Amino acid sequence: MTKPFYSVIIPAYNALETLEDCLESVWDQSFSDYEIILVNDGSEDDTADWASTWAEEKPGLRFSLLEQENKGLGAARNRGIEHASGKFCALLDADDLWHPEKLASCYSFLKAAPETAVLYHAVENFGRAESGSRKTFPIKDLEDIINKGCPLVPSASILQTKVALDFPFQTNLDFHGAEDLYLWLELLSRGISLQYWPEALSYYREDGGMSSRIDDHLKRVIAVYEYFYSQSKISKRQFEQATQRKYYEAARFYQKRGKHHEAQHYYSVADSKSLKILGLRILNTLGLKF
Repeated sequence: MTKPFYSVIIPAYNALETLEDCLESVWDQSFSDYEIILVNDGSEDDTADWASTWAEEKPGLRFSLLEQENKGLGAARNRGIEHASGKFCALLDADDLWHPEKLASCYSFLKAAPETAVLYHAVENFGRAESGSRKTFPIKDLEDIINKGCPLVPSASILQTKVALDFPFQTNLDFHGAEDLYLWLELLSRGISLQYWPEALSYYREDGGMSSRIDDHLKRVIAVYEYFYSQSKISKRQFEQATQRKYYEAARFYQKRGKHHEAQHYYSVADSKSLKILGLRILNTLGLKF
């Protein structure tokens, strides 16, 4: 059997509630030259059994189910990538979805630029009343992530398999939930480019993950930046900028949801010299969700 163009890597932990929609969004792709590698990361529900039954009912589907003890997202993605036979690994989390043209659209880009190390594209949020387009933009270098934030979402990212093997995801649990940020920073620090495709081809579920555990997520993100600072891969100025930006993003998250006490806490540790932040703090004090 010839090797597929894509290996679709899906880590799953207790994913029964969302996995059917996720897998169906792959099965519905207009582009069919792919394999699915599902890594069951020690689920305590029927994720593995259900996925096996689902795959058996799909004629011609190239599907592999890998089992491991619960080790976290980084280890699960690495396990899938190690078994990948495609030239490119298309990442997909078990609670997210793809547009039916996602693989076909990205194929057009990758065939024209086969040396691409990482391709990422725009994303739509879903699962909350205010769902809509996520902020995405081209990244030229590490400084862009420091100044503007990180626009990459794993489910909207495709890695050349060789690059993914050379630069595996972190398994250090201090970075759990921010393994992808670590990888993007590491690649950029090594001079490896990230290519941007502006079409919105993935759907990111907003009712879980960072949205429900933002304080914990913030700690893990800051731990990543602290590590890169300790290794002299970013400067003190860059570390402070990145940290203050994350505090600002947390404050905005809470203010938009009417959690003004939490928002005020994060505004207080964000950039005190910013007139924009001062104005938002005043609006927050007045109880406005602006």
